[in-house]
Amino acid sequence: MAVTSLDGRIDGKIGSMARCTHLIIFEDSPKNHKVVKCNVKGSATEKGPNVAQYLTKLGVDIVITSTIGPRAFSILREAGISVKAGCKGKVSEAAMKCAAGKLKECKGATYAGNIEL
Repeated sequence: MAVTSLDGRIDGKIGSMARCTHLIIFEDSPKNHKVVKCNVKGSATEKGPNVAQYLTKLGVDIVITSTIGPRAFSILREAGISVKAGCKGKVSEAAMKCAAGKLKECKGATYAGNIEL
């Protein structure tokens, strides 16, 4: 599972695919994680899809993010990665809720309308 992060901190805020600075990768449980700096380049319209491509190479099965565009969403879906979008709040809270099965899978791109965790 990966969460897009604005600052790379486990208790920091969830970011969007196009604006994240870090990816926090969880393995097996919310307590076992590593922080990966997101050095993906691109304009606002290209960064989201580029981050999605990068995530497919990391081998994650779930991505949690605040917002995701249609191209990034398609890349993740085609790779068989479940997308939990529309989230806001702390990275740690989202990871725990996802592990408990409390985050719904998103069926398409999102642009606004965040949901409370």
